[in-house]
Amino acid sequence: MDPVTIPAEADTRLVGQLRAAGLRVTPQRLALHRILAQSHRHVTAEGLLREASSELPGLALPTVYSTLELFADLGVVRRVAAPGAARYDTDPSPHDHFTCSRCGALIDLDTSASRAAARKAAEAGGHRVDSATVVVSGHCATCLAPA
Repeated sequence: MDPVTIPAEADTRLVGQLRAAGLRVTPQRLALHRILAQSHRHVTAEGLLREASSELPGLALPTVYSTLELFADLGVVRRVAAPGAARYDTDPSPHDHFTCSRCGALIDLDTSASRAAARKAAEAGGHRVDSATVVVSGHCATCLAPA
């Protein structure tokens, strides 16, 4: 896939968001967006750089980080507060996560009850809540399975 071609249909929304925010539509942003849009997953900047290196050989890690942060600001991805390297979820909808403290797996959870309580507690303390997420940690089923 050539990152300098006319944006694919998946890029149309991103192009509109970038232009509406007064930001440039760059080949790097488009290429990284296309890679992220391929599937629902949790990525690190380092992992995304490895994936993009064949398409964008001169791409630098700080560019990947800044692009992921920009995408998070635009609501394209969501930064997940989990132990270890910063991770970004390609599903920006509100949902919680489980992280394995042994293998590092990050797994989506389908619950929101505790998120509402966390928001309410923060607001009761006089804080303005921008977002709320819950990250549960422990050992995943794979790590607990007998060898």
